[in-house]
Parts: sequence; C-alpha cells; structure tokens
Amino acid sequence: MNPETRNDAEPVLPDDDVTEPSPLRGGIRLKLAMDLCRWAGSPQSFRSFFPGVAKAGSAYHNLYTPLQIRQARLKMLGVEEEVWRPLDLMPPIIYCRMAKGGVGKTTIAANIASCMAMQGHRVLMIDADPQASLTSMFGIDWTVEKIRHVGHALRDHEQGYPVVFDESIVRPIYADGMLDLIASDITLANIESWLTTVLNREAVVDRLFRSYVEFWSAYDVIVIDSAPGSSQLSNALMYAARCVLAVVMLDGQSIKAMEVLAHNIHELNRAYPDLHAGVHLVANGFDARQTTCQASLEILRAAYPGMIDPCIIPRYAAFARQVSLYSDAESGPILEREPNSPAAKAIIELTRSLIGFYDVKLAEQIPVIPDTQRSRRKG
Repeated sequence: MNPETRNDAEPVLPDDDVTEPSPLRGGIRLKLAMDLCRWAGSPQSFRSFFPGVAKAGSAYHNLYTPLQIRQARLKMLGVEEEVWRPLDLMPPIIYCRMAKGGVGKTTIAANIASCMAMQGHRVLMIDADPQASLTSMFGIDWTVEKIRHVGHALRDHEQGYPVVFDESIVRPIYADGMLDLIASDITLANIESWLTTVLNREAVVDRLFRSYVEFWSAYDVIVIDSAPGSSQLSNALMYAARCVLAVVMLDGQSIKAMEVLAHNIHELNRAYPDLHAGVHLVANGFDARQTTCQASLEILRAAYPGMIDPCIIPRYAAFARQVSLYSDAESGPILEREPNSPAAKAIIELTRSLIGFYDVKLAEQIPVIPDTQRSRRKG
C-alpha cells in the first residue's frame, strides 16, 4: 500500500536526498558501489579493481554493473576466477508472504532482490502473484506482453513435459545473469483449480525445484513474491521454501493477518511433521510519531520472540514513488531510482541482515566448480 494513498492519511516521512535514477538499469555509482562492497579505502584505490571502467568525469559518472561488483568482491577475497555453486545444491529461498495485501510485501521483495544483485549475488526473482506487482516493478507490462509464468512450469512438469528455462520464462533484468525474473500475469490465478487435482499438491513446487536443481543452482538466492492471503500455490511455495519472510505493517489489521499466517504455518507443520517450516518477520512502515506503530511493534515482539528482523523499515515517501504513474518502464526499486535516499539506506541494512539470516553465500564460501561442469547448466 502506498503510504500517501491511505484512507487514514498517515504522515509520510520525507526523503532528504532524492537523486535522479541511474541511466543504466542496475548501474551503480561510485559512492554506492563502495558502500555495497564495504570499501573503507579511497575512491582511487577502489577504482583499481575496475581497470576497464571509465574514469571520473565521464558521462556515466563511474557507473558499475552488478557483475563488476561481484568480480571486485572476489578480487578483494583473493579469488580471481568465477566460482559456481555445486550443481546439486539449491540456493536459499526467500519467500515473501502475508495473509493480507497492502503491507509492502512486493516492495520488500523487489528491493532486497535488487540490493543483493548490486552486492554481487546472482539473484532469481519469481513473481507468484497474479496481480503481477513485482513484474510491473521491473518495467514489464504484463497486460500487453506474452508471459510464461511459474504456473506454466509447474503444470508442464507435473504432466511429464520438459521445462525449458529460456528467456520466454526467465527474463533478464540486470545484465550478465545477475538479476533474472520469472514474471507473472493474471492467468496465474487459473492454477488454483488445477492444483486441487494434483496428488500431494503441497510438494508440487518442491518437486519442480528438485527436478531442475542444476538450473536453480546457478543463482546465489531465489526471492519469491507471493499473492496475499492463503491459496494452494502459496502453501506449495511455503513447503518448498521452509521459511516464510512475513512483511508486517505496523497496524492492527496486519497483526491479525500475521496470526492467520502463523496458524497456516502451524497447520502445514502438523500435516508434515518433518517439514519444520518457520517464519522471519520484517516490521514495515514504522513512524515514531504514531503511537500505534510502537504499540504494534511491542505486540509483535511479545508474540514472536526472536523472529523479528532487527532492521525496522520506516515509512518513507520514496517507496510510494517506485511505481510510475505513467509507465511500467519508468518503475524500479529504490536503489535504481533514489540510491542516496534514506529509504535506500534502510533497504541496504535490511538486505545485509537477511543475507546473514538466510545464509546467502558469496563465492568464498562455495567450493570452486571447474568450468567444464558449467556447460551442464545450459539447455
């Protein structure tokens, strides 16, 4: 929900540093690049990791790509060649879900995915919401484009057809495979009636993941944005992910919705005792001027001890500006549109926290896989 369009007209914290978006999608300017790499040295020493990038004063103001950030971070760790995840190892899955809409779930999913990619991680996003808000956030107009979504992949797999993960279903968002998206459209809603006919339907997503693990293993992390509420697909995604990232707006209705989600997780664990599904909460929309925000936060902490991320996301106007009023192509996450804003800094801190919680690994923690095995991922 956009804070500026709420019926109760809650105040929106202004941003004190609004900048023009980068001219290159996923392009990272020098100051942000140094921050994402946690580089404490001088700009000149940082530039030494990028001998092919234009010097200061160029038209692009020292723009770096996510792949260049990845390569620089590897060099800082003494790793000179690309490192790949083992072909039989699934990456962590960050599954964003809530039992109601308007909590900022898509905002969090889009921004942490973008931020992880800009930090050098290879990221795959899956839009599992028929409303396709994540798809629109990254400039894809699903009302006019032909979309192959995760529902098509699930149905093909269950019916014994091979799933081909080409650009008709996996869309490149940032260059070099650093951020990809399996988009969605309104027809994804049709999968619900089909899922009722599938045997052991809670495991349908897990079966797809296991059957094509070599494809998924090309990524460091998978970020999934789910539809609000409960559905057959959302339960199947929860079964596959094992841990839900619940985005909770700090108001009474969202707290009640969190109770519904917690009960849903409990029921799934009762049906599958070996699953041990869990939840990690992100408190969103905090405004210190609103007593209900602080009260809601205390209620959450009491009800879900140790499950709330320490990074609380304030209510910022920048989040309302992510989606263009005029064109999907002009939409984009905070780090693309307003990278120096307080909202961007909050997202960076949250992303770093989630990288730790979900154990999202960069190359130095993953065994080196010879290049000859890499060819097995293709096709």
